[in-house]
Amino acid sequence: MHLVVIGLNHETAPVEIREKLSITDQQLPDALRGLASLDEVLECVILSTCNRTEIYACTPTRANDAVIVDWMSKYFSVSAEDFQPFTYSRAGHKAIEHLFRVASGIDSMVLGEAQILGQVKSAHAAAAALPSAHTLLGGLFQKAISVGKRVRTETEIGRGAFSVGSVAVRIARSIFDDLKGRSVLIIGAGKMGELTATHLTSSGADSVLVANRTQQKAIDLAARFDGRAVAFEDRQSAMLSVDIVITSTGAGEPIVNKDMVASVMRARRGRPLFFIDIAVPRDVEAQVGSLDGVFVYNIDDLRCAVEEQAEGRREEVAKVEEIIGSEVEEFLVKFRTLDAIPVITALREKFEDIRQQELDRLQSKLKHLSREDLELIGVSTRSIVNRICHTPMIQIKDYAIQDDSSDKLDMICDLFGICRIEQTDENQPQTAQANDLGGKRP
Repeated sequence: MHLVVIGLNHETAPVEIREKLSITDQQLPDALRGLASLDEVLECVILSTCNRTEIYACTPTRANDAVIVDWMSKYFSVSAEDFQPFTYSRAGHKAIEHLFRVASGIDSMVLGEAQILGQVKSAHAAAAALPSAHTLLGGLFQKAISVGKRVRTETEIGRGAFSVGSVAVRIARSIFDDLKGRSVLIIGAGKMGELTATHLTSSGADSVLVANRTQQKAIDLAARFDGRAVAFEDRQSAMLSVDIVITSTGAGEPIVNKDMVASVMRARRGRPLFFIDIAVPRDVEAQVGSLDGVFVYNIDDLRCAVEEQAEGRREEVAKVEEIIGSEVEEFLVKFRTLDAIPVITALREKFEDIRQQELDRLQSKLKHLSREDLELIGVSTRSIVNRICHTPMIQIKDYAIQDDSSDKLDMICDLFGICRIEQTDENQPQTAQANDLGGKRP
């Protein structure tokens, strides 16, 4: 069995590429179903945020990685040649380590940020609901969530962490000097937009407008700021009276273009307008930033400012990595013992078949025995099988966590003339060739 993660993030790909490979919450179930339908994909989880898109998959062999890349190309309608140079691939224990780093917040744009842990939980929940995550990925993501919680409890990695919202405040102050009395327009009722607006209002901004395609969501969010909801179609006219526009929608293309803002700026008579575009794909057309008096910061622009303020928490990274190292080793031991399960199952079935065959043969010769006597013989023979299996089962589990586990488990299979049993989702055994799972662990 082979574990792999293939993805791209804020470190490897610019927003222009990331936005082409992003998946919204609404699209996620269909994407998971499509990926899980591939014969080569045994389990899968998709983690897609504004800063990363990652495919976690369990496949029979490493050669199947190409199938995942091909699925990505078809699903996103993007040539693999266009995005593959920006991707990374981690296999086996490196994939486990990568997920633990992500859940811990040390692979995030904002070092130590807590939101990613919730996103990991959501990715796991979506996969579990189908289900496309079973024994391996289900257990891996549950462990990653546990690791993320432990890191934030035992280290200071999240203490005083700067967020995109706090950085947006600092940039806004460089433009307006003072945020007191400034007005804000939120386009999109997402959590990131709300958090950014919270930072702005706590720093002095005192008027909030909210535009969203679902009007009730706009009304609900505006109420949290004692603000006012406006129709999504009126977003252009709403820009006339505000100083800061936060965009955070799930639109597949820009909802603010150059012509729209150019018209607004003519009416504003030189008053500056600050856009904080934290959406991926981007909500604000790139050309908007070329207009006089308009300042546009997208998620990658904010990243640069975030990095300047992360130095104080970098000393905690070593502590986090130490925790991750121990957790990876612990999970690897558990994961490797999964290879022992089909061997143990096959061995027990082998002995049970022999026992049952001998009982059937014996019963035909002992017809004079009562039902109680036959049941007693059955209990006794089952006890014999259990005692015979006990020591081999312990040894098989021990073999499974050793470096040459695949060879040793194959030797057991050859010795007893068995092939491994693969458990289906319904926990019904299916026979499988021994080599299908042997040695295919990280």
